[in-house]
Amino acid sequence: MAYLAALAAAVPCVLWAREAGYSPLWAAALADVAATVVIYVFGLVFRNASFYDAYWSVIPPFVAAYLMWTAGGIDARGVIAFLILMYWAIRLTANWARGWEGLGHEDWRYIDLRNQTGIFYQAVNFLGIHLFPTVLVFVGCLPFIAMGASDAPMGFLDALATLIGIGAVSLEWKADEELRAFRRTSSGQGKVLDSGVWRWSRHPNYCGEMGFWLSMGLFGFAASGELWTLSGFALTVILFVGITIPMIEKRQAANKPAYRDYQQSTAMVLPRFWK
Repeated sequence: MAYLAALAAAVPCVLWAREAGYSPLWAAALADVAATVVIYVFGLVFRNASFYDAYWSVIPPFVAAYLMWTAGGIDARGVIAFLILMYWAIRLTANWARGWEGLGHEDWRYIDLRNQTGIFYQAVNFLGIHLFPTVLVFVGCLPFIAMGASDAPMGFLDALATLIGIGAVSLEWKADEELRAFRRTSSGQGKVLDSGVWRWSRHPNYCGEMGFWLSMGLFGFAASGELWTLSGFALTVILFVGITIPMIEKRQAANKPAYRDYQQSTAMVLPRFWK
């Protein structure tokens, strides 16, 4: 219901913005923010910021399709990039759904932020938990404008972007499956998952996520030759390496004594294929 309400808020925003003479880019941005506000309000009502969790993967296909279509059209490059985007969105949404425990479930990071920020939490909640990720994924979808407007022939960069995109999403899928199996079969607390893809990287899922956004940026760069198409990838790296991963590392080291040895022997993000 929350996401249907968000869609119901977004569509009139697009129509109004186009009627008022705004560009498709600003129309999409306004609709994206309006949908984010709706999800934020649902989170307030239910006292649970995790209402936003699915937004990360549910909204980008709509944004990307609209931006590419209004920029000029769809060609082979755009089709391939969009199919990889859908692969990513379906996998990530399915993984979220499998781990969802109901309306009472809230991400531990949001709980920690609430405890740490006190009376300032709602500002952190709206700006940090909701609006910043919305801006990030919106910027990550901007390469679809370049793809829609371009008539540049496909080449090596497109092949590289395709391989990175498929490989990155597949890495995320494998990392999440191994983590789920570990949690299901682990015989005790304090143990560290250090097998499979987790043997080579402490955060292979985030490595895959950054790789996916790099892929989208490379498709945009292949279409336009403009470095701004890599902005979404850059913001993703800043979010994960600067905020998300350090929070996880701190929590893991505090709860699992063996995790410090794991930190010494295993790369943080980029796989290191040796011990």
